[in-house]
Amino acid sequence: MSAQPQNVTVLPTGPAREHEFVRLLTEHQDSIRAFIHSLMPGNPAVRDVTQETLMLLWQKRDSFTLGTSFINWAFAVARFRVLEFHRRSKRDQRLVFSDELLDSLAGEPEEMAPQRLEGTRTALRECLASLSDKNRELVRLRYEGEQSIEDFAEDSGRSAGALRVSLFRIRNSLKKCIRSKLAVGRIHP
Repeated sequence: MSAQPQNVTVLPTGPAREHEFVRLLTEHQDSIRAFIHSLMPGNPAVRDVTQETLMLLWQKRDSFTLGTSFINWAFAVARFRVLEFHRRSKRDQRLVFSDELLDSLAGEPEEMAPQRLEGTRTALRECLASLSDKNRELVRLRYEGEQSIEDFAEDSGRSAGALRVSLFRIRNSLKKCIRSKLAVGRIHP
């Protein structure tokens, strides 16, 4: 009889491997969506790109090595999916970010670790709560809805330009608030 080494991790195979992959995909789905949203802020195609990314991750599941960082692998796949979306958009003459800007927004995968994302989410919730009811409702309607800014402007009786300015100011305020909370350590990832 041959003895099996003590410190060897046995990785699942077959159906157990697929079960583990589904568990990882489900566990990190929100982080993947948040990462894609950070690369496509305000873009209504975030849901589509997220769905495409999740499908692509499933299709490429055999290329993922269990025991390695799933989130880093998923973020790399998501980043390339976003780049592909922007390249397609350039062909359609839409305003898009440059590849260099996307690289700087994406950062290193370690910077987007789930704990850091959770700390950022907590800070965002606190910062949203500190907004006036009017501004919080504007953010909710804009980002939770499926409307374009023009449709939203028409429904609200304001001009699209005025809404863009308001949302720009609110986003800047939220960004400063989140950075402040994370910097002073009030939020612990």
